[in-house]
Amino acid sequence: MRKNRLFIGLAAILLLTQASCEDNKGEFLEDFSTILYFKNSGEVPLTLYKTGENTNYTITVNKAGSDLSATTDVSVGVMDQASLAVYNAEYGTTYKEIPSNCYTFQSDKLQFASNETYKKLNVSLITTEIDKLEASESTYVIPFEMYGSPDSINARKNVVFIMPKVVVPKVYFAKTGYQMNTVSDEGAAQISLDLPLVLPLENKWSFNCTVGIDETLLDAYNKENEVDYALLPSAAYTINKDGVVAFEPGGASSELTININRSGLIYGNYVLPLQLNNCSHPTFVVDGTKNTCLFGVSYVPDESKLNQVTLKESMIGIFPDPTNEGSIAEMIDGKADTYYHSNWSGTHPLPHHIDVKLSKESTAFILEYQTRHNNNNGTPQRMSIYGSMDGVIFKKITTLSENLPAAVGQKYKSPVLVGKPFKVLRISVEKTPNGNSFAFAELKLSVN
Repeated sequence: MRKNRLFIGLAAILLLTQASCEDNKGEFLEDFSTILYFKNSGEVPLTLYKTGENTNYTITVNKAGSDLSATTDVSVGVMDQASLAVYNAEYGTTYKEIPSNCYTFQSDKLQFASNETYKKLNVSLITTEIDKLEASESTYVIPFEMYGSPDSINARKNVVFIMPKVVVPKVYFAKTGYQMNTVSDEGAAQISLDLPLVLPLENKWSFNCTVGIDETLLDAYNKENEVDYALLPSAAYTINKDGVVAFEPGGASSELTININRSGLIYGNYVLPLQLNNCSHPTFVVDGTKNTCLFGVSYVPDESKLNQVTLKESMIGIFPDPTNEGSIAEMIDGKADTYYHSNWSGTHPLPHHIDVKLSKESTAFILEYQTRHNNNNGTPQRMSIYGSMDGVIFKKITTLSENLPAAVGQKYKSPVLVGKPFKVLRISVEKTPNGNSFAFAELKLSVN
């Protein structure tokens, strides 16, 4: 057993209390002619990806002191179990040594020439063996220590505990959930859209992933979000290489390309429900939390085909009714310093809404509003838009929560939004800073 390697003694430790934490080859100039230490001492968490290959890690030993031209040597090895037990008792750790068949290292004796201020020790971690280790309440480590030098060893930087964690590489969609892509009726009839797949590490391999269609994803989304989006018709799209996405060495991502043919579509919201099914690499898996994407295609008229509605007070209904601050008229008077504020003193919690009755049936619209000029506590942070033909049965068209203005006196303009035919639009505000009401200084609508 190598004895007393871990500790130099109290006197030496006191001499080192002024040591810098930086990697400074000239530290300890006043205390020692030559002193050695690990550059990355202490705990070193290390992620090992299960790729079928070993993972390499480099330990660096620095030479410092007042005589950087000195020659010296030091041994680097793995603590025996007794030394590790002493360390655990001294510092309250629960380290457990990884078996020796799980790693190899290059050499245990480092020789410093006069012109060398650091030396490297290469450690190869055998990922497949480490992955076989049984779960333990202790922390698995490879405990390296320095010893056996004719010169001094820094007592605070003389150990390295490599803490490997084996992770199975996962391939996944860069964008998950519902992803809206707006396709206008102006421009090219054929449009190509890309959806990236990601491998979150340096890729050295050639492999394929397969993407398929799962209509049940759309059914579940429609039910959960109270919408009625349609399945993108098979005649309106093709997927490059039938959904086979190839990864090549050097590429940490690859694109699934979807070609949209809009010529057979009518205005509306469509979805292509995609599922990442498998990966051909023998040790990679599909990330089950990021393996689906509701690839939305909103087919909309060009903005030039929409006309602004001349809003009148008689067209607008509110809930709750009545308001106790501002008025409907002040929301459509063209003045930024007047406003409508929904009832904040009643018993009705959010959501509060505004209904706008239109003179004709429409399928597309643009919503514009301006926030209150002197207070932002009723500024919308999330709102859902509904459509209805009779003012009784409403269907959700979309929910808006991104890029909404937060400050006073700011304007918002939505993209062109589409839904099934409607004659009444409901703007339902679900979240604001005050949590009990909302305010609009101005409201505008344009429809087709």
